[in-house]
Amino acid sequence: MKNIILLLSIMTVLSCKSQNFEAKEVNNLELNNLIGNISYFKSYALTDNLINIVITKNEVGSAKNEESGEVSNNLYLSKCEFGELPICKLYLLENFININIVKVYEDKKNIKIDITSGNFNQRKSYTILISLN
Repeated sequence: MKNIILLLSIMTVLSCKSQNFEAKEVNNLELNNLIGNISYFKSYALTDNLINIVITKNEVGSAKNEESGEVSNNLYLSKCEFGELPICKLYLLENFININIVKVYEDKKNIKIDITSGNFNQRKSYTILISLN
């Protein structure tokens, strides 16, 4: 029943005509490819930082598995401090196969992101460290 009420609420908001919005085409090829290939996005609020993780797909065959056209993934990590004028840093890690985010957490020195990656029978675990300084 809650789902129906939520759906009706969304439909009501979408039919509101108090403002007119017009979509503008974005003609930036690099940005179009980046946004168009996002397969995962999630934000993680930590003590003093916001971590945004974006995983994008690469071109067909990029995983270099001879039996398939499987794709590899790139991992974008954005670390932003909380505050009025947040300082953000963006990091890129490339060419993971079947990446999975396991856990995002912090200790006194680092933000830690536990991931797994690799073919189903050769998966490996990694911890990515981002300094809090």
